Amino acid sequence: MIRFLLDPFNILWTLLLFTLLLLFLNKWKVAKWMGGITVAWLIITSTPFLPTLLLDSLESRFEPLVVESLADREVPYHILVHGGGHGFDDRLPPNSLLSDQAMKRLSEGIRLYHKLPNSVLVLSGFSSSGRTTQAEMLRDAALLMGVDEDRTIMQTEPGNTFEEAKVYAERFGNSNRLIVVTSAAHMPRVMMTFKMFEIDLVPSPTHYSLKGSHRNVWFGLPSSSHMGKMRIALNEYAAMLWYQTKKEF
Repeated sequence: MIRFLLDPFNILWTLLLFTLLLLFLNKWKVAKWMGGITVAWLIITSTPFLPTLLLDSLESRFEPLVVESLADREVPYHILVHGGGHGFDDRLPPNSLLSDQAMKRLSEGIRLYHKLPNSVLVLSGFSSSGRTTQAEMLRDAALLMGVDEDRTIMQTEPGNTFEEAKVYAERFGNSNRLIVVTSAAHMPRVMMTFKMFEIDLVPSPTHYSLKGSHRNVWFGLPSSSHMGKMRIALNEYAAMLWYQTKKEF
């Protein structure tokens, strides 16, 4: 429900339906105000300024991981790759079934895997359908891309970020050097979540929505892509706010 209410598209349609309902009820004055709010919301969320500002404030908090900057690359590392969704189609190999964000997260994990000779990929994610879990799909795709199965571990239980941190903490504690791979916009929440379980980690953000000159585009025509960026930012900030208001988990 919260995700529904935080989606700019859903808010826009809700405002529009209220406006039409008021017109149908001949509430012209209120309908005029509601129509103005609807247009304002459309402009705010579908033009670049606010979506770019909010999303870049998340994506720019952590830099991509430069492996050479790690103090000791020969020690064992856990590289935890967060799930990101997949589909099902018997015609397609696992790498083609992963969502765009899941594939980019896995690719980043494999990049680190090849540069850290004693690393292990920890692949995470459950299945809402009861079929192949996200962890299994990530593992199968990783094997196709040259990863040694003996250097993979699966977490098939987590259904969200909080559960991913909880399951990892219960299973491994803080005994391993940990790198977490996830989308750049999601990384601030991941850092906050693992900190609650007293897990130290090295962030490795990937799957950037804003790249190059797009980080500096402040003006432009309305576009659904900007509303999509706004949705990502609102979801992340709302989740972090929820974490801050909770006393116990």
